[in-house]
Amino acid sequence: MINSQMHAPWPTVGQEPWVAERSPAVYCEILPVALSSGQIYYLRRRKDGVGGAWHEPHVHAHPSELVRAHLEAFLGFSLDPQVSVVHSTAWRYECGGNAGGRLILTYLVVLAPMCCLPISHLSGQISLEPLPMALPVRSETLMPPARIGLEHVLAHALDHLTLLMETDEAIQTALGDVWRTALRRRMPRPAGELRVAQ
Repeated sequence: MINSQMHAPWPTVGQEPWVAERSPAVYCEILPVALSSGQIYYLRRRKDGVGGAWHEPHVHAHPSELVRAHLEAFLGFSLDPQVSVVHSTAWRYECGGNAGGRLILTYLVVLAPMCCLPISHLSGQISLEPLPMALPVRSETLMPPARIGLEHVLAHALDHLTLLMETDEAIQTALGDVWRTALRRRMPRPAGELRVAQ
């Protein structure tokens, strides 16, 4: 669970550099979203639970390909590159609790508008959750935030999408004015690391 993970402490001056006993596991975090009547919805798999995220272990493939393949297998159809976007928006390292040390690569997946998604066969397997105007979590000057929830990860991803709508011509063309309008209240922000404090 995102909320319970802890960030590894940085070594202090004079200490030996911190060395992991083994390489952390790498997971792709998949955040599918779609528009309906101007509202952004998160498509959550019911098996991930409330507040849970969709995590898939990384295998020997490009993470973008892995994310697309898992999503298409679940949805039962291929993503249309003319109206869909798969984009990495953040990464974070989690350890402690149940995480056991893992690197999370977050991917926002923007799907076709809800009215055009053939997802009736997924009834009972997904829930469509409207996304409120949540804000990304912010760190202190020397410490990361004490808690990062799924709502913060989604907010960060949508803020990055807002930046891409101004700077990436392919994404502008695929998503168009309806997404620009839906994102109008968000702040454009770069992608980057999300960290949870110890």
